[in-house]
Amino acid sequence: MPRNIGFIGVGLMGRGMVHSLLRNGHSLKIYNRTREKAQDAAQGLGTVVDTPAQAAQGSDIIVTMLADPNAVLGVLEGEDGYLSTIGRGSVVIDSSTISPPVTLTVAQKLKAKGAEMLDAPVFGSKNEAEKGELGFIVGGDPSVFNDVQDVFSAMGKTFYVGTNGMGSYAKLVVNFIIAASLQAMNEGMVLATKAGLNPDVMMQIIQTSRARSGIIEMKAPQVLKRDFSPFFPLRLMDKDLGLVMDTARSLKVPMILGSVLKEVYSACMAQGLADEDFCATIKLLEGITQVEVKGESQ
Repeated sequence: MPRNIGFIGVGLMGRGMVHSLLRNGHSLKIYNRTREKAQDAAQGLGTVVDTPAQAAQGSDIIVTMLADPNAVLGVLEGEDGYLSTIGRGSVVIDSSTISPPVTLTVAQKLKAKGAEMLDAPVFGSKNEAEKGELGFIVGGDPSVFNDVQDVFSAMGKTFYVGTNGMGSYAKLVVNFIIAASLQAMNEGMVLATKAGLNPDVMMQIIQTSRARSGIIEMKAPQVLKRDFSPFFPLRLMDKDLGLVMDTARSLKVPMILGSVLKEVYSACMAQGLADEDFCATIKLLEGITQVEVKGESQ
């Protein structure tokens, strides 16, 4: 059955998620800080509203897809926040990548209003979002999760990992490993290029060896083509690595590689790479070594 859904946050990923929900016949009220983005995502099928509160009013489900913890809390509270209009029994699906403590704060505030929350950060790119093929890592009450499975199914596949906060923990682990794997590719490919190896051939060797990985398969073609248009902006991975390090400190887990990796991203941010794809991190090493990793056709 079609659901009444309030959707808050229509960025690179949110836009595709909205399209997937509309294709599946759901009724959407869409809010975005920049109204033009909401209008573009609505495609004349969804209703664009002016505040998060309006998006939540009368909605059975509220989906939030926002950049950081401050944005998540910003749309929750205040006169225009969705907490002011959310109905009892409504379910918030937060697909933002934020810290577990903020996730628990949101869940507690919603519980006090008689509503439920699932932390459901995603993996995949804007292409998967458009095709309804994202992966959702879900934390929360299992009965609530089961009740909204049809909404998730419209946007992709799900992995249930436990109570509220567990989805946030799992997503941070995934993003740390992705960033670390990409950095290994960056350093290896700059080393290979500096030594005089052909980057195209080197990449073929990597991807037919035990060193192969999904993130290399996805990002290597972008690097070799020198195309750094953002599928996932570098600034967001920088934010996520900050959350990883905060979480590691709170759990007293040493993150030796993580601390170095965060410094790499901080340096890239300082060089003005924030809005390029996060595979642009290779430019830091290229600048130091005075080489450029690119395919023969470029």
